[in-house]
Amino acid sequence: MKIKKTRNSPITRIFGEFFTYNTTEKRGIFVLSLICFLVMLANSLIPSETLSGSPDFNIFKSEVEAFETAWKKAEDSVSKSRLRKFSKYSNRFPFSSWDSSKNVINKEKILLVVELNSADTFDLQRLSGIGPAFARRIVNYRTRIGGFYNKQQLMEVFGMDSVRYQFLLPHISVNRDSIHRIDLNNITFKELLRHPYFPFDLTKSIMLYRQKIKKFKSLEEIKQINGINDSIYQKIVIYLKVQP
Repeated sequence: MKIKKTRNSPITRIFGEFFTYNTTEKRGIFVLSLICFLVMLANSLIPSETLSGSPDFNIFKSEVEAFETAWKKAEDSVSKSRLRKFSKYSNRFPFSSWDSSKNVINKEKILLVVELNSADTFDLQRLSGIGPAFARRIVNYRTRIGGFYNKQQLMEVFGMDSVRYQFLLPHISVNRDSIHRIDLNNITFKELLRHPYFPFDLTKSIMLYRQKIKKFKSLEEIKQINGINDSIYQKIVIYLKVQP
């Protein structure tokens, strides 16, 4: 049994508009099909060699060789120029050399050493592990005590630990010539009390003893003061002097 399609059938309503063409559209389809056919026919009949051929570079062989030769000379000229420029600077700095086996700097021989009594905060920051805050702390403590007389005093700076101290030990030195000494006969109670090595009780005993004897004639006299033993004397005597 054949199903008769009518204009109002569902198939016609769905697909009719895609397969229904007017006269102009039919002509256009025909022309397009004809063009496609002619293109295919021409592609099959015309040899491919006539459409494209590989270029013959032999005719440019001499020009190419001349260009390559000129390019190589230019590169050699630039390289020699750079080498001459580098050699000019390497003469000023003998340690700069292409021969690394002969001119390698031995870092172990160049040891950074900072003198604690003359170094400023920038010098101290050159030491590994010493930042701006710690450098200022060292300088402030050095000012309070009047200068370092040995390396171990660095352990008295707030925040210094034994690990950091042991690492810094090979990189620091102390010159005692710049130590500021206190005149026992002219120092006031408050001025002496500011020194970290002179706590209140020790400062009071020194002042009372000076009042008693009127004037110190030698540093050995402070050994007579109650509370000053040999250990304390050795610690403080480096910062004291006696002037008439």
